[in-house]
Amino acid sequence: MFVHAVIVGALVIRGREILGRGQGGSRASGEARVNFFAIPAGAPAAVEMALPPRLTLSDLSALRRIHVELPPVDLPQTTLVVPTAALGGGGGNAGGGAGGRGLGPGAAAGVGVGSGTGDEASYIFPASPRTAILPPLAGVPGSVAGRTYRVKFWVSVEGRVTRVDVVPPIADATYGREFQQRMMAYVFYPAHTRDGRNVTYVVTVPLRIGN
Repeated sequence: MFVHAVIVGALVIRGREILGRGQGGSRASGEARVNFFAIPAGAPAAVEMALPPRLTLSDLSALRRIHVELPPVDLPQTTLVVPTAALGGGGGNAGGGAGGRGLGPGAAAGVGVGSGTGDEASYIFPASPRTAILPPLAGVPGSVAGRTYRVKFWVSVEGRVTRVDVVPPIADATYGREFQQRMMAYVFYPAHTRDGRNVTYVVTVPLRIGN
């Protein structure tokens, strides 16, 4: 717009000069003329855009439902065999019935109810100690030092030790009593079946005392 105004002003000023000059020669050449041309207006500052079309969701409830029937699938079922663990001293059956006896001279009371070879619900997870089992290390007599003993723990359904048996027996009576008291004080995670039922269990732990 500024450029257009400058051009128009220049034409007006120069037109006057041309008119002044033309008056002297108009007698000979005739009347002077000044031509003006129209300048197009500038482009619009804003452009109107058409609104996007509004989408209307169709009602799908009128469509017919298709019922598909799939053939039944038969999954194979595997029967698990419960492993048996031999206890020290001849190996009683760890899956024996409650109060039952094993097969050897060192057999201990069985764990749980039943034979231990039933379905998956009767599968027994053995008991495990909550902390490391260590013998008394102070005042170890010479008759005990350097020997390995097999300690059997009878663990109740609450995880408490109800009985301890040491094979071979500790010869030193004083150390044997201290050893027995410490072993009875340990606490276990109780044994349980696959369906979460706690059962009694016998755990055998080998311990080497001293060097």
